[in-house]
Amino acid sequence: MKWIILILLLLAALLFLPLSARLRYNSQLAVWAGVGWLRIKVYDSTAPKKEEEPAQEPPPEEKKQPKPDGGKQQKKLDFHQIWTIIQAVPGPLRRLLKRIHIHHTALRILTVGEDAANAAIRAGHTAGAVYSVYGLLSGIFTVDFPKILVLPDFFRQEDQVYFESCVTFRPVALLAFLAGFAVNYFKRTAEKGAGRP
Repeated sequence: MKWIILILLLLAALLFLPLSARLRYNSQLAVWAGVGWLRIKVYDSTAPKKEEEPAQEPPPEEKKQPKPDGGKQQKKLDFHQIWTIIQAVPGPLRRLLKRIHIHHTALRILTVGEDAANAAIRAGHTAGAVYSVYGLLSGIFTVDFPKILVLPDFFRQEDQVYFESCVTFRPVALLAFLAGFAVNYFKRTAEKGAGRP
């Protein structure tokens, strides 16, 4: 009997301990998973990059061709559609998703270009896209304000991205959601049964 009580207490404690996942990307991806204060590395892409043949560059005409404005409008329309879908999610599910906490997020992007002006323009577009994604995530989850740095780099040959973030979630929130869903389901079933002649 004592063992059963200890197991139940342990399970109850685990429900309140946060489950966490930590990601770090800096040309290589590393992932940690943890329960409470315990954390272990579950993935690490330390393998060197495969040497591939350089991709064929597009003709000069295609390379210098500016992107039409319609493409930018389409991106804004997509963000608006995603936000509309988020608002249509049922209240209990939205409250459950809000229990997912994204924190300790840091993002640094260095953009390159054909010249200084092009690198600066790409940095501006990238920053706009990053903050748009941040706004969408804030509407779904609980997101701490991230440390974001997007700058043009005139000396590199390719873009550089550094990203780090941590996601935590307490299983008790899922249990409360399932319990509420079950109570609501049985309540509606009882009401339909009572309404029959």
